Amino acid sequence: MTEVLKNVPAETRLTIASQTLTGAIIATNKVLLDIVGEEKYNEIIGQIWSEGGKASKQIADSLGLVGNDAKSISEINPAVATVEMGPEFKFETLEATTEKAIVRCTECPWWNRAKELAISEDMCSVGDHAWNNGLAKAINPKLNVKLTKAMPLGDTYCEWVYEL
Repeated sequence: MTEVLKNVPAETRLTIASQTLTGAIIATNKVLLDIVGEEKYNEIIGQIWSEGGKASKQIADSLGLVGNDAKSISEINPAVATVEMGPEFKFETLEATTEKAIVRCTECPWWNRAKELAISEDMCSVGDHAWNNGLAKAINPKLNVKLTKAMPLGDTYCEWVYEL
């Protein structure tokens, strides 16, 4: 078995692992939503992903990604999200100054899995905002985050505005 794994490129293993994990989490979240309803689901998911975002600061630090302003978070967020959640992400930065940054995600493993599983509910926005806010606040408590666009709400991309 180990010989077989040696023949599978690391990038392929990462892609399969991240797709499997994001799919399992989205499916689990759908069951949770169905059981507890939208309000309780949003409360639970918000708490979980906020803690994940805070913990992501350690990953940023371990990768040498430092800084405490809006421009820094516009570089840290995409890098850490991709390392943590897989290579399907595609980000673009529209603006990046010390005071304000705008980052768009045009490809997302979480949204991809929701579509593949034919889940029409917004399973992502609350967790997405909570993770981003948790990471931003861990970097600098004065950073504010707004999720201004979201693919699960019909937009063609997700967009965050970071401001000091």
